[in-house]
Amino acid sequence: MDETRAQAYLQLIQTLLTCPNGEEPQILQDHLELLDRGFLQACEVIAENLTQQGQENGNN
Repeated sequence: MDETRAQAYLQLIQTLLTCPNGEEPQILQDHLELLDRGFLQACEVIAENLTQQGQENGNN
């Protein structure tokens, strides 16, 4: 995966995480070109990172 595509995945994930509830389907529809295996892998990495951050914050 090239750096430009990785950045696009991260930007799309951030947009999805911060958008108003219910806008996710339209955002995904607008970015169909990014919905592939690489996007799913990026989602998994971000989800794992957020889970770890949550566990670290919960232990303090």
